[in-house]
Amino acid sequence: MSRSAHHLEYASPLVRAPSPASTVGSVHGPDQTSDDGLDDRAFERKMEEKLKLRQSLHEEEIANKEPLIRRPGTAREERDLSERIIRELRAKVTEIEDNELFEQTMLRGSQAGIEQYTIPTDVDAVMLSMMPQPGTSLTLEQQQMTNGPWNQVQGVYQFEGLNGPATPSKTPAKRATKGKGKSRK
Repeated sequence: MSRSAHHLEYASPLVRAPSPASTVGSVHGPDQTSDDGLDDRAFERKMEEKLKLRQSLHEEEIANKEPLIRRPGTAREERDLSERIIRELRAKVTEIEDNELFEQTMLRGSQAGIEQYTIPTDVDAVMLSMMPQPGTSLTLEQQQMTNGPWNQVQGVYQFEGLNGPATPSKTPAKRATKGKGKSRK
């Protein structure tokens, strides 16, 4: 065995001071520095950013758009230009229609208190409207009902009709269960 220095194949560990316990996993909200601590220029800059005074409005950007349309040079440019113009016109028409609908709704006001609703007071009529009519018959699939896993009895029940008794088509059977312990025989 040689006595040469052994070189580890691992990276050297990072040596740094540990983080203070108060900063590990903490989440800090926005800066709550008092405005009194800022000088005049910093305060002005903060308020301009908050009020977005240096940013142009959407209407201003649209107004700064070149009103004249330059003549297209190729057929592709002409097609792209016409598609863009049609798309912008459709968007403007949709905006105008929406504004008109909103204004009509605001001028007309709410109609909720004016509308008449018919509320049935006959309980028997309400109950009969929720039940099937005597002339309709249930299909074979609707007449058979299978038990879910929550039932203890296994079997398929078949109904004689709406007013008839439910009779099981096979006798209920016990569930086959295994014992719950170790048995060594």
